Amino acid sequence: MRALQQLRVLEIRGCPHVSSKGLSAIAVGCRQLAVLDIKKCFNINDNAMLQLAQFSQNLKQINLSYCSVTDVGLLALASMNRLQNITVLHLRGLTPNGLAAALLTCRGITKVKLHASFKPLLPKSLLDYIEAHGCVLHWRDKAFQVEMDPKGWKLHFGKSPEAP
Repeated sequence: MRALQQLRVLEIRGCPHVSSKGLSAIAVGCRQLAVLDIKKCFNINDNAMLQLAQFSQNLKQINLSYCSVTDVGLLALASMNRLQNITVLHLRGLTPNGLAAALLTCRGITKVKLHASFKPLLPKSLLDYIEAHGCVLHWRDKAFQVEMDPKGWKLHFGKSPEAP
């Protein structure tokens, strides 16, 4: 159990059986977590984001793409002081107003990957403000994909190249 307390990088991409309850337990037990990839974990929602915001204060990078996170969860993450890099492609519960509020709330954010469909929905003055404060916005016009790892899981060992 002690090794889990020191966990810094976790990729559970494409795991349909991982739930918010499971990720919440990880947040509570793995407080050194700095990099988290939960892309295509469809059963992860705002409840887990609230736990991450409370217990994973070392989180610097997260990929939420295809999760069931809404404005509420994204705003909770935006309150984290160390969060620098976030990917939010294809979040069904994300609205332009929620995204705008989260972008304004993030203090240390330096890189955000967003779906291009949001660009015309956000005020240009907001985008200029965010970029003027050192955040690089990457716009992706990526089609929604539902394919998953046939086994439903993927293990990633070793140090992530983007890990701090």
